[in-house]
Amino acid sequence: MGLDRALFRWMNGIAGHFSWLDNIVSGIASDYFIIVAMCLVLVAMWFGTREKQKRLDNQIIVIAAMISLGLSAAMVSLINIVFVTYRVLEGTAIANLFNRPRPFDAEIGVNLLFYRPTDPSFPSNLAAVVFGLAFAVWIKNRKAGGILVGMGVLAGLARVCAGIHYPGDMIGGAFIGLLGTACAYGLIKLFWPLKRLVFWVLERLYLAG
Repeated sequence: MGLDRALFRWMNGIAGHFSWLDNIVSGIASDYFIIVAMCLVLVAMWFGTREKQKRLDNQIIVIAAMISLGLSAAMVSLINIVFVTYRVLEGTAIANLFNRPRPFDAEIGVNLLFYRPTDPSFPSNLAAVVFGLAFAVWIKNRKAGGILVGMGVLAGLARVCAGIHYPGDMIGGAFIGLLGTACAYGLIKLFWPLKRLVFWVLERLYLAG
């Protein structure tokens, strides 16, 4: 925790000195900027090649990425329901971890460049979602996946600089994203026999093929 707080103070100390930099950081840290940018990469993967087999492979990766994104978000919601709403294991170390206050509530002199979210700081829901998407692509396509992982890291750094997360929150969210990726590919493997039906429907809707 000490290292986590020290890193936060150092990174957040970058904020508040240059208005142009603060605007860039707050823009990247927003709830939508990185998500939209990542989705544009997925759209390019889905439609971006004429080679049929490569296009099919990319489309399966995109489906896995969207499943992973949804599962990762669901995991964070489940954590909040269990440990925050119903206060399971209240007072224990694990419950306190998942009820961690935001830096702007726990620290003095935070340079806040964002609105004040009301949910706990750990784990970062945004990190879970963006890394769930990015890791799912990276496993099968290192080039596109590398770009997406880089976007996720950029979003994480921006959220810390903006004063709304500790670095550990982003790492925790990334770990959940990794779990989401593993579950997504597990589900795809389980329901692989339905692949032809899924793509038959998508082709009839002019979304694949």
